[in-house]
Order: sequence, then C-alpha cells, then structure tokens
Amino acid sequence: MARKSGGQNRSAAIRAYKDKNPDAKPKAVSEGLAKEGVKVSAGYVSTVLSNERRKGGKRRKKRSGGKAYADLVQAKRLADAMGGVEKARDALNALSKILGA
Repeated sequence: MARKSGGQNRSAAIRAYKDKNPDAKPKAVSEGLAKEGVKVSAGYVSTVLSNERRKGGKRRKKRSGGKAYADLVQAKRLADAMGGVEKARDALNALSKILGA
C-alpha cells in the first residue's frame, strides 16, 4: 500500500506532476513536488514512472491469443464431430473446391 503525504497519494501526485510537465526528469519532479509539500525522492519518482511505462496504462495492447485459442477450440470440436482431423481436412478441402476458393 502506498504511503500518503498530506492526504494525497504520492504516486498519484507524481503522475499528476508528470502529466503537467511531461519533459521533467525524476529529480525535477521530486523538487517540484517538494515545493508543493510532497516529499519524494528522485529514485521513488523513477520507480513510479517506470512501473507506469511497464504497465502500459492506456496504451496497453490487446492480446490476439484469445481469438486464436477460440479458433483452435472450434477446430477441435469440428474435428471431433467429423470423426478425426483427416476427415475434417478432407471435408474442408471439398468445401473449398465447391466454393471455388
């Protein structure tokens, strides 16, 4: 659990300061927050900002693995229903020829 300084979460204060001053380095963020009454070290600022970048925040990419897994499960169900992978493959090849793809 994060410590609080003056009622405000220090990590939230760091993030807010960084949003207002995107080019500020950890030492400048630490000094700027000290003027506002929030005591944090430059090392702590660096850690908080590093964790934010690692988490990705709003820029987090979606994993496409969920869709691929769902497709594999569906293919397995088809193969089981057709009586095996070879029979399912033969049926799909025949369908492909019929559809002209």
